[in-house]
Amino acid sequence: MASLEDDFRPKAMSVVPKADAIVVLGGATRGDTYWSSMADLNAAADRLTHAVSLYKAKKAPLVLLSGGSTTGSRPEAEQLRDYMVLMGLPDRALLMERQSLDTQQNARYSALILQGRDVRRILLVTSAYHMSRAVPLFERQGFEVIPAPTDYQRLVGKPAVPRWLPTADDLWRSTAAIKEYVGFHYYRSQGWL
Repeated sequence: MASLEDDFRPKAMSVVPKADAIVVLGGATRGDTYWSSMADLNAAADRLTHAVSLYKAKKAPLVLLSGGSTTGSRPEAEQLRDYMVLMGLPDRALLMERQSLDTQQNARYSALILQGRDVRRILLVTSAYHMSRAVPLFERQGFEVIPAPTDYQRLVGKPAVPRWLPTADDLWRSTAAIKEYVGFHYYRSQGWL
């Protein structure tokens, strides 16, 4: 994770520049559940709270939520919208891109929505370890991209178990990092980066 996150350090809200829109990439929910009125959030839900913080700090007047669905459930953009409204964002400030199934499609379909609104400069919100793949995809769509990373995986505190003893969390982080590296090289081989 360190090698993926190091190039995208967090910034104090006071130095984050303003943009035309905040773009939040999907991947923050597991989807709708049978017994809840809201989608189930996952470990990347920091994307939502960071986007809300940016909006409330008046860094951009619009928030585009990106994410479709392969499971027959509601698109993730709609699931994210429910949480944004719950956290106090006005519906008029929210745009939804409901078709994308991967990061390359996030960029392509978001561009169709945003370019029609004369959006040129975006704050891109996604997990820090995902930024190295996401930023160039949005730049290829003609946006000036300001990375707004969140969901950092390296913890400051000492772990409860010795570092040499693997845990389920360690396995998840290793899996996510490997997936990101594979995704980056695959996207490059396709000419998308």
